[in-house]
Order: sequence, then C-alpha cells, then structure tokens
Amino acid sequence: QEKQSCHQAVNQEQSSLKFCGAEQSSLQLQGQKHKYFYLLSSVFSKWPFGDAWDTLQTHIIIMSSIRFVQQNASNATAFALKGVHHRSVIATSFSVMGMHRPALTLSAHRHYSASPAIQSSSSTTIRQRPIYICATRQHVGKTSVSLALVSHFTKRFGSENVGYIKAVGQQCMRVWDEPLDNDTNDADDEAGQYVLVDKDVKLIRDHFGLSHLRYQDMSPVLIPQGYTKSYLDGEINHQDQMADIRRAYLNIVKATKLRGGNHNNHFITICEGTGHVGVGSVVGSGNARIAAELGADVVLVANGGLGSTFDELELNRALCLQYGVNIAGVVINKVQPDKYDQTREYLTKAIDQMWKGPNGEPAPPILGVVPDRPYLGCPALADVESTFGTVLLSGSDHRYRHYDVGSNVQGRSIGMSMITTDLAAFLRTMQRQDGDARTIFICHVTRDDVILGFLAEYRRKTRRGIPFQSALVICTGCDDGGGNKSDIELSPEVCDMIRDAGPAGPPVLRAPGYSPADAAKHIRTMTPKFNANDERRVTKATEHYEPFIDFDLLIDRTTYASDIAA
Repeated sequence: QEKQSCHQAVNQEQSSLKFCGAEQSSLQLQGQKHKYFYLLSSVFSKWPFGDAWDTLQTHIIIMSSIRFVQQNASNATAFALKGVHHRSVIATSFSVMGMHRPALTLSAHRHYSASPAIQSSSSTTIRQRPIYICATRQHVGKTSVSLALVSHFTKRFGSENVGYIKAVGQQCMRVWDEPLDNDTNDADDEAGQYVLVDKDVKLIRDHFGLSHLRYQDMSPVLIPQGYTKSYLDGEINHQDQMADIRRAYLNIVKATKLRGGNHNNHFITICEGTGHVGVGSVVGSGNARIAAELGADVVLVANGGLGSTFDELELNRALCLQYGVNIAGVVINKVQPDKYDQTREYLTKAIDQMWKGPNGEPAPPILGVVPDRPYLGCPALADVESTFGTVLLSGSDHRYRHYDVGSNVQGRSIGMSMITTDLAAFLRTMQRQDGDARTIFICHVTRDDVILGFLAEYRRKTRRGIPFQSALVICTGCDDGGGNKSDIELSPEVCDMIRDAGPAGPPVLRAPGYSPADAAKHIRTMTPKFNANDERRVTKATEHYEPFIDFDLLIDRTTYASDIAA
C-alpha cells in the first residue's frame, strides 16, 4: 500500500524546474527504505566543499534544490529520493562544480554508455563515478584487483587522471608527505610532514607514481588497536570522522581533475575497502556506508567456488542494498584452472537468476574470473619476519625472496623442511640441492651443529660459484611438558657468526617463542601481503590480473550522463 501511494505521489509531484538553465526534472519519490529527505539538507549543510563554493550560482542551485524537496515531501521521513534524472537540479549543481556527487541521499538514475569517452553528444558529457573495491571476506584478493584497476587506468588515461583512496585502514606505516604543486588542500604544512597511512596506500602511490595525490588524503581514517573502544566511549566524534573521509575524497577528486586538465580528460577514482563489506561498522564506517557516502559503485571480489562463493556474495550484497549502493559487478578470484569455465558458467547463472531486479532489471555482471597463480601466495622472507615479529640476522638483501612452502612431493613440503636429523643427514640434503632450490629450513636454537653446518654449506657453495638460496629459521621456544613455556636465547658466539655473514649472506632469522612445529604451521598457513618494496610480486600480480578483467564493461557500468551546459 505504501508503495502504491508513493507511485501516486510520483504522478502528482512531477514538476518543472527552470532556473539556472536546468531543463525539466522529474523526481521519483519511492517508499521508505533507507534514505530520507531530511538527510538531504543535513548533507549539504555539513559537506566540506571548501574551495568548491566558488560561485554564488552554486549556492542558489543547492538552496533552491533543498527548498523544492522540502516543499514537495509531505512526510520527510516516509519518502526517499531513490532515482534522480541526470538533468535534475541537484545533479546539475554538482555538474557546475565538476565533481562526483555524494550518494548518501542521492542514487542517480543509471545512463550507461558503451564507451568511456567523455562527450556523448553536443549537450551531454559522460561522467565517471568512483569505483569501490570490496571483498566478501579477508584475504580474497581485494588489493590485487585494485592493483589491476589502477594499472590499467593509469595506462589508459594517464596517471595524473587516476585517484586512489583507502578511506579506512588498519595496518599503517609512517611516511613523509610532501606538499603538492598548486596544492588544493587547506593544510598549512607547506614544508610537508610525517603522516601515518595504510600500507596499501604507500604501495599504490609509489608503484604507479600517483605523485599528484597527498598521502594524508589517500588514507584519512586509521583504526589502530584501541580505536573501537575510544569510539564507543564517545571519545571519537562520528561526524568528524565522516567529514574527514569526505574532505579527503574531495581533495583526491580536485587534485586529479586539476592535474587532468580540461573537461575532455577522463578521470577516475579507485576506492579500496577493508575486508568484507561490513568491516568498520562498529565505528560507523563500514565499507557499504562509505561507498554510499562517496557515491561510489561497488565491485565485489570473492574467492572461486560455487555454493559457498555465492553465499558469501549474497551476504555482502544485502548490506550494499541496505545502503542503496549499486553493485557494478563481481570479480571471482583464485579459481582452479581446471574449473575455470565451470565456475564462470554457473556463477553467472546463479547471479542472473537470484539478483535480477523486481522489475526485470538485469543482474550485475561478472567482470572477471581470475585463475589461481600459486606464486602470488608464496611468502617472502619479509612475510616471515612479520609473522614472527623479528628481523633477519643476516641476508637482509634477500628479504623479498619468495619460497613455495605449499609445494608437496609425496606429502612432504619441498619448500620448507623441519630439521630433526643429525648434522650429516642435514648436510647431505643441502648438498643434493641444485642452485635454483629454495627451501626454508627450521631448527631449534639448541641445534648449534645445524646452524653452523648451514653457514658452512653457504660458504662452500659460494667459493664454488654455486647459487645458495635457502634460508634458516631458528626457533627459541621451549615447553617443559607441563604447559609452561619459556625462551632459550641464541648463544652470543653463534649469533656473532651469523651476523658476520652480512646483508648479502644466507638469510637467517629467529622465531622467538615458537617451537619448530609451530613455526612450520605458521609459515605454511600465513597469507602473504603486498609490500611497497616487493616490486616483483606487485608486478607479477598486476600482469596476472589485468588480462582477466573486462575494464570496458566496468567503465560502462560506472558512468552516467550529465549536461555540459549546466
């Protein structure tokens, strides 16, 4: 009944607005769902436009739009502005400013174009919505897909026309943030400053040369340990938090547009989420909510499979629907090569059947199916360091050397070996290895003979010109059998011998508090993460993902028409 009454309201409330050159606009008022009219004025009054308020005309358009909405909404909390024609006054006001429009209360009617070209006719231009990359859960390849997108679009449009933001980050690092030429930010730090940013931000900015963007804008909110408690205790203001995200996003857009030149250049912003769609909800900054706030279209990334894959997609889609976020498409990752065609066929059928709109609207497409590549899951020694919270005692030059600890021959890993034999058997194992073999050997700190034998074999092979690529993990944990655990220190004499090998020597590190069995389990089950200094893995991931993603379809799904005259 409510839906029928709203349809009647649509027919009654269609009005003609002819101010500031806007053509007739049609506002479609649909039933109460998740977005309310009263939020509209709130958004505009709190949105940190800053320098964007550069003309009185913009003020007039915005305020006139708000008055029109208030006058035509008989019950402010019972109607939602679900679909706005692309020539509506509100969309027009953002066209004047040349920026992406927020979607907390606006979800523009889709006018897809088959081409990413900017101009579609003499009177309209095609504008690009931001693309928000979300995953169905942790460790499914969200950053890999983001790398592929940024790589493709920097080559397609130029790096100065590509923006990137990770609105909410968790694992952070300290970087020096240089001021930009023609800086569009309000910051007073003309000499630059040190800032904390999410580690993926440094990876993307440095690898693709996005020097037109500031680090602090690319990573506006970080959630370190204790942040959630502070938020729930009221020590962190939600409005300030969201304002920081909006301000950072607008700075990204302005910097990209400014460097991109005139309106004929296509510029695009990639937003990378954190974990699944709901991550961050406890502090009011879930991925779906932020995507709605920024007016972004979501790309969902899921691991390969069928039943469980679709179940995870459906759970995350539900939250997108709750916030009115459009799903541009789906990327299926880490698909077994022998099941590639089967996975694409049946997931396409499932999505087409289950996600079709109530009025027959087509379901979001599968934008890509990426086959698994084991190398990308092979940990580097830097990952091992991170897992055990330690650093290499020697061989730091080989920190980004990768080891295939998952390879098995007759049930035994050939990329990792726990030493339980005597010294002679260990030396025979090492001597049988060819120069290309890479094995992580694991021993206990009490095995001085194994440690010294490892160093001696390195020197022997080096003198003969044979490459040596193995590594040694020394475990210092000890259990007395009664559940009491302790640590045994590496003897100073042996430690000095290891350090003397230097950065170019064999990689050796400690695993404090771990037994050899526990260390082997942690290495085997760890999920390697991208590192800004691991150029090889980043390049290989980008090269692997790009060919399997339909970028033209993605552009088609995330663009909309806007009036040039406005």
